[in-house]
Amino acid sequence: MTYFERIVQTAGAASLAALLLAVPALAAAPQTLTVGLSGDFPALDPSKDTSPLGTNYRINVFDALTEIKRDGSVNPRLAESWSYSPDLLEWTFKLRKGVKFHDGGDLTASDVVFTVEKVLADNTTPLRQFLKIVKTVEKIDDYTVKFTLVQPYAIFNRQISYTSIMSKAYFDQAGPDAYAKKPIGTGPYKLVEWVKDDRLVLEANESYWRGAPAIKKGVFRPIPAEASRATALLSGEVDLVAELPPSLMAQLKASPELTVETAPGFRVNYLTFNVNKPPLDNPLIREAVDKAIDRDSIANKLLRGVGKSTGIMVPPSNVGYDPSFKPTAYDPEAAKKLVKESGYKGEVIPLQYPNNNFVMANEVAQAIAGYMTAAGLKVELKPMEFTAFFPLWLQAKFDGISFFAFGSSQYHAETVLQTLYEQGSHAYKVDPASDVLVKRQRTEVDLPTQQKTISEIFAQSSKNRYYLPLYDQLQIFGIKKTISYKPFPDGVVRLYDFK
Repeated sequence: MTYFERIVQTAGAASLAALLLAVPALAAAPQTLTVGLSGDFPALDPSKDTSPLGTNYRINVFDALTEIKRDGSVNPRLAESWSYSPDLLEWTFKLRKGVKFHDGGDLTASDVVFTVEKVLADNTTPLRQFLKIVKTVEKIDDYTVKFTLVQPYAIFNRQISYTSIMSKAYFDQAGPDAYAKKPIGTGPYKLVEWVKDDRLVLEANESYWRGAPAIKKGVFRPIPAEASRATALLSGEVDLVAELPPSLMAQLKASPELTVETAPGFRVNYLTFNVNKPPLDNPLIREAVDKAIDRDSIANKLLRGVGKSTGIMVPPSNVGYDPSFKPTAYDPEAAKKLVKESGYKGEVIPLQYPNNNFVMANEVAQAIAGYMTAAGLKVELKPMEFTAFFPLWLQAKFDGISFFAFGSSQYHAETVLQTLYEQGSHAYKVDPASDVLVKRQRTEVDLPTQQKTISEIFAQSSKNRYYLPLYDQLQIFGIKKTISYKPFPDGVVRLYDFK
């Protein structure tokens, strides 16, 4: 029996079959929607977190100036409109009037200025990465804000969608510690309760400026184990799971009470090397790892098609995706030869990854380690909780190889480029030519020209192999048939989107 046959046969939990016979009868569409997530939220202060998991909380409790629609276009949110100077250095946003924070206070330009300046002054927050291009932010009047940038930036209206606007008056009154425990926003839901590692409870903001949401209460439950999330869905403990294991799709689909489907995703699963430490500073070792991995087998067999092998660090949903980049061909003999030529001394290479942040992380990591071992490399698997992994990833503090899934909820390669390919980013090493190109593509309003520049960056990335794209991660979601749901590519559950 092959490695993949063993994984396919044993992955998941066959014991779930009994639950299919014991699912409760259909009920009316709930006033409360309970969502099972792969982990808990790293922080409640929206100026402190950019994690995809945390977006489920932030996007429901807060508003940004703009938002990204399902099709990837930019939509007004707290800003009614915006304009920019011909040189793309000044961006002016007109705010909606009459928007209230959850404590009844009015949203004004002062809150936008406060939020942005708070982030810019905090060197510890990952959100600063998305605002560091701001030179100054100023209040023109109560409902007009002007941003002056350090360089021309053609997609600033898209980039600002990451920043959740906070109440200056409430923060000043509560102080940072109290605010971090129970913040307020202007969003469609209010925070009611957070019991870490158990639940986060939200209630509808009946005076929301877009109108009261249909779902009156939302509960997010962190359930790290994939099989446990599936069990919770089958038993009725949760109504929706946005991330399910491929190994249990057939069993879940057999339930007459559930809808289980696959949808496009927004993240690419990839490997990062700490190229500042041996043996990963040797390009022959990185090339060996690249050629040692059978991406198609991982995507089609292990993941049962809930992955698509890729040769580029952004998925098809992103501006900047280039289909000419093909996955590296599986060549185990070439990988073995490269390891021998490299002078590898048998050092143990740590492979660190979050075991509760993407589908079948443990099984895929085991497969990667198996391929590397077959090529002659020694590998030590080091799984960890996402909340422990993410800060180390942000600070580039892994000693060996890290395995992660990353993508842009603004559906543009810019997020990946500025996070991994630019000086001052989360990279272990930045190619100087790529840094120049990352900054250039920001100034290009013409999309074909911008695409050409982005493709140059990824072409250089394919040569130096600081990153190895493996596969596009698709979504498998499951939901009660009494509830209509159409997922966004980012997999974030927008409670206000339910009708």
